[in-house]
Amino acid sequence: MQSAILVSVTFVCGVMAAILLLYSIAIVRKARPSNREHMDPLPWGIALVWGAVNVLQSHVSEIAPTSMLLRWKRRLQLAGLEYILRPEEFIAVRAISMAIAGILAGLVAWFLKLDGVWTRTLVLGALALGWVYPAIWVGDRKKRRDKEILRTLPGYLDLITLCCQAGLGLSAAISQAVQKGPRGALHEEFERLLREMRTGMSRIDALNAMAERMDNKHIRGLVSNLTQAESLGASIADTLAAIADQRRTERFQHAEKLAMEAPVKMLGPLVIFIFPVTFLVIFFPLAVQMFSTLK
Repeated sequence: MQSAILVSVTFVCGVMAAILLLYSIAIVRKARPSNREHMDPLPWGIALVWGAVNVLQSHVSEIAPTSMLLRWKRRLQLAGLEYILRPEEFIAVRAISMAIAGILAGLVAWFLKLDGVWTRTLVLGALALGWVYPAIWVGDRKKRRDKEILRTLPGYLDLITLCCQAGLGLSAAISQAVQKGPRGALHEEFERLLREMRTGMSRIDALNAMAERMDNKHIRGLVSNLTQAESLGASIADTLAAIADQRRTERFQHAEKLAMEAPVKMLGPLVIFIFPVTFLVIFFPLAVQMFSTLK
């Protein structure tokens, strides 16, 4: 009787394993590899799991709601990742990150021989962290991009102003600034601006498209001032010089603000780490001496 039950269970498990294997093979064969002909290089961490991302991304595009894909497309665009990852690829990266975090947490729980409650808590926490971490990475990329724009915008405006004062038009001045300016987010956006103007888009429309892509208040102010100056016939060079001075002042004020916040941010580590050690060094010899005299 027991042997018959064992054979039946083994047969059912074998059938389920075969079905799962065939389903996995069908998913892999159905997957459509992503075309990265005009895309930027992948970060090394994503490149390691790109084979699995290629398998999942086609299924994500069929399952995920359109609103979610549009929302992540916008967030990737604001973070400067528009030509690195597509929305369905990013969601696939989140799923793979969650799976890897869960597997690693399970291995850690097995190695430490944790009981059931702690194992479930650790695995669930790792799954949540694995799902959220790529979104945190995108948010950090956007913050670094905004800081870089604030730091490099006055320099680019100075280059464009000098070229305009030398007699070049705005498009030629931007081209010279792209050639001479530092690499970064502004360099990429100005290059894209020039490409759009070469394909026939008007300068005002290309500037507005750049402001919409970056969604940065400094870039929006620059585009608004340039549009107004061009419509009123004002001097582009004088307008750019005034904007550059204003952005340089804002950058200096931002640096002053960060310097004023430094003592407040240092207060927590001082109270938690430095003050207890200082008190221990001061009062420990006194306590030892007091106990020795009492004895």
